[in-house]
Amino acid sequence: MLLRALAAFLALSCVAQAGPLPAYFRDGGTRFLFRTFGTACYSMDSIERGLPCNPAFIAKNDEKRFDSDLFLGTNMDYLSDVDDLVNGNATPEQVNRIFSRRDASQAEASLEAAFQARTWGLSAEPYRLVFYTDIHNPSLPAMSFIAAEEKSLKLQFSSYVSHNFFAGIQLRYTHVKFVGNYILLTEAVAGESEDLFRARTQDLFYVEPGFVYAWDDQEWKPQISAMLSQWGFTDEKSEQYPVKPQGLLGASIKPPTGMGLLEVGTQFAINSDTEHWQEAFRAAISYKLGILQLAVSGGQNDHSAGFLLGYKNLTSGLSYWSQDDDSGVYISFGVTL
Repeated sequence: MLLRALAAFLALSCVAQAGPLPAYFRDGGTRFLFRTFGTACYSMDSIERGLPCNPAFIAKNDEKRFDSDLFLGTNMDYLSDVDDLVNGNATPEQVNRIFSRRDASQAEASLEAAFQARTWGLSAEPYRLVFYTDIHNPSLPAMSFIAAEEKSLKLQFSSYVSHNFFAGIQLRYTHVKFVGNYILLTEAVAGESEDLFRARTQDLFYVEPGFVYAWDDQEWKPQISAMLSQWGFTDEKSEQYPVKPQGLLGASIKPPTGMGLLEVGTQFAINSDTEHWQEAFRAAISYKLGILQLAVSGGQNDHSAGFLLGYKNLTSGLSYWSQDDDSGVYISFGVTL
């Protein structure tokens, strides 16, 4: 009796440590672009997959393109079990498999199609599966987890304003069905799962304006960008999927190299969770030569590196991301028409 009371007290203590799904999971950028560049994708346009992170780039680049992409993240063996967990079909063996690890882990998979015209773009993501865990106390052990199934639709409008100035807006809708809780691992594997794994739904609507001022007539093609991302509202508030606006200010240049296309960018991103200016700063480099494109980016808390390989209408890519004691490898397969 005493042990059960102590376990209940510890479980309640874990709930007090509740936190949202990390911002890099909730961002509206195209998956491969954001995983490789992070927030720097809002100020850079040399890598083109899906819709641009900043909608103002549509009018600036002035082209038509259709992309479809399959994006697969690390821990792919989780995904079938996670899908069953979200939809209430997980067996005790699957639950035990999901929560058997004693370290932070994540998994992700998505399918997205995007069409970009000269002044507008449309993107549909009919299926995205996300799984994230964070160990709060390895000695108990206590953890938070979120398993989610998402469907998203993005619509971008962009226009040339005057001189070198372009403006755009992104309208984004996400429907999410998720399971999220803060538990002792002993609870997860003890079969007491009816309340712990009860699914919830949430609808989120975002209005995200973006701006670019570009000097394309100059040799280094400098450009300055600004955007307000993740600004919107939701039908139901949750700790797992909060609405937290983020302000972004960035710049990039394309130094002449004689061979290929080089772009160097920086980004300053700030939101309500930002505590120090150093964690808001990010830098990135992209270099394209022939069918190969390389990219590296980094900030105070994480860094990533990746490449895209394109042949005719087919594209494949790989990105490595690392943060503290967590890391992941992400691959992308795409078709461009």
